[in-house]
Amino acid sequence: MINIEGGNPELILQSVFENNEEHLAYSLRMKEGLEERFLNNIPEKKKTPATSVFINPFDSYNFHTSSTFRRQWMDSHISLMDPEHRQVLARFQKSMRFRNSILGFGGKNASSQLRAIDEQISEYSAFITQRRYEFLQELNKHITPTFRAIFAEEHSLQLDLDSLFLHWDQKRIYDFYRHQEVSDIKAEVTQVGIHRDDYIFNFDGLNAFEFCSLGQQKMGFLSLIFAYIELFRYKFNSYPIVLIDDVSGELDSQRWKNLIQYLETKKFQVLITTANENFGKELGEIPNSKKFYIEQGKLV
Repeated sequence: MINIEGGNPELILQSVFENNEEHLAYSLRMKEGLEERFLNNIPEKKKTPATSVFINPFDSYNFHTSSTFRRQWMDSHISLMDPEHRQVLARFQKSMRFRNSILGFGGKNASSQLRAIDEQISEYSAFITQRRYEFLQELNKHITPTFRAIFAEEHSLQLDLDSLFLHWDQKRIYDFYRHQEVSDIKAEVTQVGIHRDDYIFNFDGLNAFEFCSLGQQKMGFLSLIFAYIELFRYKFNSYPIVLIDDVSGELDSQRWKNLIQYLETKKFQVLITTANENFGKELGEIPNSKKFYIEQGKLV
């Protein structure tokens, strides 16, 4: 399931089923790191496996302006595809917090403690860097074709990993940290590492943040989202549900029509919401679509 919505997206389902004159109430709540299911208000212990992805197209600005946001966004979505990446990333973050506490506290045993923790950090760093790189190799196969399909423009898009440790093995990373020890102790923090890696979104070979308009940046980010959905579909061998909250303010009329045509070629179930009456009329003209109207929080 793909939920595209506000700042802290979540999916909430409330339903009532009739079975031989018996009414069953079933509800579901899903967001990153949480899944709750209730049958007749009783929590279900046994759960059917489900994979959910929450993506917000309005994160385009943050994605293009914040390296921290880019790194967290990518790690979050790599982890959904690769549970081992999530596990190793959690161990790395714990080890890095410990390393920084050693650097902050200092003491006569700081050097020996750093050598011990750096062996772990080097192992985790080599693994995560390689997984990030491999993920981009797969994702980049879909970004440009997706962009051209949606926006009918002949541009080339590519995400590159900006990392000092790219293609380094564990020993080389460990040696680097040994060389950095004195500088890190003086700074009281780990100055270089995969926790500071970045992703460069290239648009025709140029950095999208520096050379593209806001409109081009938004188009690029939407293409990234749907390229990820393609990977999601192949990975889990299932078609996602795409929930799109009013994009009438994000795309002009022609680009919106291109997006609709693109979605019609896919086997996604798409739910599009809007409070804009004019945009609602446009949605009503989509062939083979069903319309639902909500008033005062109720389906009418």
